Amino acid sequence: MASIPATRLMTAEEFMDADLGDGRFELVQGEVVRLPTLFYPHGAVVASLNGPLWTHGRRTGLGGGAIGSMIQTRRDPDTVRSADVAFTTYARWPKEARRSTPEAPVKIPPVAPDVVVEVVSPNDRRSEIQEKVEEYLAAGTLAVWVVRPDDRTVAIHRQGSAPTLHAEGDAIDDQPELPGFRCLVSDIFED
Repeated sequence: MASIPATRLMTAEEFMDADLGDGRFELVQGEVVRLPTLFYPHGAVVASLNGPLWTHGRRTGLGGGAIGSMIQTRRDPDTVRSADVAFTTYARWPKEARRSTPEAPVKIPPVAPDVVVEVVSPNDRRSEIQEKVEEYLAAGTLAVWVVRPDDRTVAIHRQGSAPTLHAEGDAIDDQPELPGFRCLVSDIFED
């Protein structure tokens, strides 16, 4: 990831209003960082996880999610990450407060999501993923799922405990943040 030179650090609000051109970007400690292009396998995994999460949220009335949602993880200097998938319960962020209007657009959710999913791409470094996990948890996210397509696993991280690893043949079910949710790890990956 390459930083875009800046004369001063940006705030989250300035970042969200900036015209940065084509591409994907994050704000990391006040500096704009261009993200690598995502390829089909990454998008397929994101879609395969967003589908069950979205369906579960709708079926139960628990909450809703988004793909590529911008999440603020730090202030002074500001960091805004692009979560592959974010799921937030209506208890944390009511449905009515999520509605965006031209007069009051919702650019960054006012609360951390309950669950963030990070799909590891071949160009991601382990240290970068760990940094994101720690940022999300410190910002108030309850669980961060790190999905590794290369070994077809999902590691679920929570504050103050070791991650739980789910491999093919396992199910991710009845998570404290997602009561009643169930998804087979094998269903996340294309064969």
